[in-house]
Amino acid sequence: MTLDLYLDKTDDELFELLGAGLLDDGLGISPADRGANRRFGKQWFEHKHRDLQRKICHQERVQGLLGTTGSDRVLDAAAVYEVLQHLGEEPATAGVLAVLVARIGLGSFCANAPAPS
Repeated sequence: MTLDLYLDKTDDELFELLGAGLLDDGLGISPADRGANRRFGKQWFEHKHRDLQRKICHQERVQGLLGTTGSDRVLDAAAVYEVLQHLGEEPATAGVLAVLVARIGLGSFCANAPAPS
């Protein structure tokens, strides 16, 4: 599963991967490029937060996990990954986003989620 590749990455590494994927950067990029990718990935994630909430938080698979105690971040990430895959997200991007959302916590991430449009 693609998700397994991202579970042990730091947030900075995940944002870097997200930025590189969104910018379609290849292998062999310089450290300056990695920093730019990380900043871009983080800014994109923050900018798309509400849109991601709309896509993720109202899905039945995720709704079943909201409000549970002792939430398992791996289980949460798997649920978000499944939702994003079902919505047609690229597997690598879905994996990175799923881990980032799970680290925030579904309850926190989905707090005040706007209704889907």
